[in-house]
Parts: sequence; C-alpha cells; structure tokens
Amino acid sequence: MYALFLDENDIFTIISQSNKLSSLKAETNEMNQNLKETQRILNRLKYSAEVEKYAREKKLFKKDDEDIFVIFYE
Repeated sequence: MYALFLDENDIFTIISQSNKLSSLKAETNEMNQNLKETQRILNRLKYSAEVEKYAREKKLFKKDDEDIFVIFYE
C-alpha cells in the first residue's frame, strides 16, 4: 500500500522551481555579459572621435552632404 501526500513542497513543485532557477541564472549571465559590453562601449565613448565613429557605424548618422547605403548579406 502506498500513500502520496501533496503539499507545497512536492516533487513536481521542486522540479518546476529548479527549472525556473536554472533559466533565471542563464538570463542573469546573459544580462551580465550585456552589461559588460555596454560598459566597454561607454568607456570608449569618453573620447569625441569615438563618439562620431560609434554614431556613424552603429546608429547610421551621417553628415549633411553624405548618402548612406546599407548592404545586408543573407
């Protein structure tokens, strides 16, 4: 004869919480990597030459007498 007791600490809840914890840890690692990359970019942007370079390359800013052609490769 077997008896099964279900409460808030049953095996299904523990497994579910464990899976949620591992996904949150992975998300935290990804956010930390994004934060480090953003900090590197901000450190580079302390110099005016780097600000112009970043704006032109990443944000597609242009001077008044320029045309920009964006080419995407598939």
